[in-house]
Amino acid sequence: MVLPRHKLRGLSFVNVALVAIVLAIGVTAYFLFFKKDPPAAGATRPSVAVQRGEVTASVSSSGTLQSSQTASPQFETSGTVTQVLVKVGQVVAKGAAIAKVDPAAAERQLRIAQQNQIASANSVTAAEGTLSDAQDALEAAEEASASPSPTPTPSNGQQQQTQQSQGQGQTQSPEVAVSNAEASLAKAKADKEQSDQNVDAAEAAVDATTLKAPIAGTITAVNGAVGSVAGGSNSSSGSSSGSSGQGSTSGQGSASSSGTSTTSGTGFVDIADLKALQVVAAFAEADAIKIKAGQAATVTLNAEPGTTLTASLATVSPTPTTTNGVVSYSATFSLAKLPANARMGQTANVTVQTAKAANALYVPSMAIATSGTTYTVTMADGSGTREVQVGVRGDSYTQITSGLNEGDQIELLQGAIGGTGTQNGQGRQGQQPGGGQFPGAGVGQGTGAGGFRGR
Repeated sequence: MVLPRHKLRGLSFVNVALVAIVLAIGVTAYFLFFKKDPPAAGATRPSVAVQRGEVTASVSSSGTLQSSQTASPQFETSGTVTQVLVKVGQVVAKGAAIAKVDPAAAERQLRIAQQNQIASANSVTAAEGTLSDAQDALEAAEEASASPSPTPTPSNGQQQQTQQSQGQGQTQSPEVAVSNAEASLAKAKADKEQSDQNVDAAEAAVDATTLKAPIAGTITAVNGAVGSVAGGSNSSSGSSSGSSGQGSTSGQGSASSSGTSTTSGTGFVDIADLKALQVVAAFAEADAIKIKAGQAATVTLNAEPGTTLTASLATVSPTPTTTNGVVSYSATFSLAKLPANARMGQTANVTVQTAKAANALYVPSMAIATSGTTYTVTMADGSGTREVQVGVRGDSYTQITSGLNEGDQIELLQGAIGGTGTQNGQGRQGQQPGGGQFPGAGVGQGTGAGGFRGR
């Protein structure tokens, strides 16, 4: 049977549509399952040029602002506190009166010492008179023996009396009398000297009933109160002198400066010089070996994050501190200028520049492969790897001392150059791993921060 022409034309359109659908499905399946995607442009390793500029290496830590001079004076004379003359926040001058204790006992000891001094002075005078008499007797005896005169023959009674007199004379000759008198005078003078020292100590004890500021500064704490007992064995460290039960210390406590300086023990008050603040920070042992006195540093305060302060490393403690098994060394930094709003105890972030190379070739640290003591880079022109020698090593950039020339193109080993940073050596602000900022104008927050300044 032959179908009409219009029906044959309809079947042809259906067949064509079915074929088109099958082709579309096949093409789609090919692209989905069989065709490989071309390599993405972003997956290729970026390349950078070897540049010339300044390379720096640094280490970072955080610490606090502390006073460079503090003191915790305590009464050197025991007694009941009768007056407290200062309050927290008050500024005091060196030698200003801080508090007083009852001076009655100290004054009584002074009177006893003065009486003993008078008695010892009288003893010296008496001993000097005894010595003078003994010397006169010795001179008379020597003159008598030098010019003897004839004497009549004595009777038996006179001989016995003479022998008794000679026997008494042998018990203490003029020479022995002089020697004894000299020894007595020496002892009397020693006692007089001791009594003078006792008076000095007693006077100092009376003076010490008024506690005075050993340094100029601000009262940061008052630890005592009227009616409390102060002084004696609770006194802070200081030079002392005393003798024969009259002992008293001559100082008013101790002050310390330059570094993390504080007096031992708890004083009646605490004083700090708030005009001379410094930064004290702890560095891990691996970083501590890289820092030394005199190195330049930068400091930022959490309270003023937009302000960068210039500092200098003053001292590094020779003894470590171990906390939870972590060894660190304390470092003290002197600030060139102190912000007006700086306060003792504020958190400070410090970065110490440990090495610098000027007019040096440098590459990103992420472009260098390390194997032991061998360093290599991958050339971007496809010529393979090349061994290089390195100098100053920051976490962001590393100095190349040999093996590359300025302008050589090398590949980065990790990812692409991110952030807003550029690679023309001018004004880099991108943040690289390790905390280093470039161009070194900012502060790195990670250990071993590095930076550079391109020309």
